[in-house]
Amino acid sequence: MINFRYHIVSLMAVFLALSVGIVLGVTLRGPVNEGLVQQAAQDRKQVTDLRAELDRRDALDDYREAWAVRSGKELSAGLLAERSVAIIAMPDAPTSVVDALGTAVTDAGGTVTHTVKINADVFDTTKAAALTKALSRYNGQLEVAESMSNGTRFGLALGRAVLGKQALERDTLAAELTKSLTDARLVTMDGRSTGQAELALVVSAEATEPRPVPEQLNDHVQMDVALKRHALGVVIAGPNSDNIDGTDVLTARTDAAAGDAISTVDVADLSSGVTTTIMAGKEQLLGRQGHYGALTRADAPMPQLPVR
Repeated sequence: MINFRYHIVSLMAVFLALSVGIVLGVTLRGPVNEGLVQQAAQDRKQVTDLRAELDRRDALDDYREAWAVRSGKELSAGLLAERSVAIIAMPDAPTSVVDALGTAVTDAGGTVTHTVKINADVFDTTKAAALTKALSRYNGQLEVAESMSNGTRFGLALGRAVLGKQALERDTLAAELTKSLTDARLVTMDGRSTGQAELALVVSAEATEPRPVPEQLNDHVQMDVALKRHALGVVIAGPNSDNIDGTDVLTARTDAAAGDAISTVDVADLSSGVTTTIMAGKEQLLGRQGHYGALTRADAPMPQLPVR
């Protein structure tokens, strides 16, 4: 993303180049041209001023980050006490956001039962046979219909495997589904717990060029809606503070079924967004939903305080 800092650095480079060129030109051509010397001095001053502005903005960024981290821990403290959470990473989800949410859940008093990483093959229509084979024995128990999309079928299976509306130990069907999905290499799981999670935090991918096709984004969101059938709450945590176009978050916000059922956060790549995701998760556990952040179709920057 081209921002103010980028322009500052570019201008500094230009002015430095001009200054060097002017000095060399003056030195090599003999008599000093007063106008050129003055221009070189002005350029050097502007470079110094721009460097000072860059330092000031860096200091402000450091302050905002430190403030967000410290206040976030206070705002989210105890929100997920005695609650179980599964963190589900979509294909290309940033590991940094997955890790930050895992830490935030623990800081908020919750327990991460599983961290699930989804293979992109799940949403590849040319590789649908692998998903069909993995679920063939369980279609009846999952109430899977032939007309369902891959996203819905997969969401029903993954939800039954790791989620539950009560924090109970996983049963035989959940264990079998977990094995089937992992054996088919559709997901990887850390397997740190045998319990089911009441809340799913789904970390989506950043905006990319070219944009994913709408059918793929819709498949992602249908998975999220299917997850909600087995959980008390689902939040899509989008690391989309640079751009929201062509993302799971914006697709969910414009989808009738998803928009009224699950919550979204479009700035989960920021420390403040991680805290907002925890708050949105608490709201979901309380039976409420909302869309939070700074970008298109956000209801508010964060849930109304206190979250209870």
